Amino acid sequence: MEIRALYFKNDKCGVCVAFLPKMKRIAEDYNLDLEVVDVIEKPEIAGQNMVFTVPTIIFVDNEGNELKRFARNFSEFEIREYIQRMYDILGIEVGKK
Repeated sequence: MEIRALYFKNDKCGVCVAFLPKMKRIAEDYNLDLEVVDVIEKPEIAGQNMVFTVPTIIFVDNEGNELKRFARNFSEFEIREYIQRMYDILGIEVGKK
């Protein structure tokens, strides 16, 4: 199983704008597929994923099943800790998928 992240944002959201570079760095560090979704440009994707607040990060498996959701208040540490825990469970080495 592989995991990927969906990052829901809005350019008028200061937290979204500030956290996006951190999320991109996390994705790079963990060789994690990251899809950035602007909820204004793609409201249908936000609706399908029941995203009502930004920023929201949803981790999904390779079949699109939701594994974990972080919404509004979260830290870089929490995101890294979750990814590391999932990689440990799946036997994935950091930086390799």
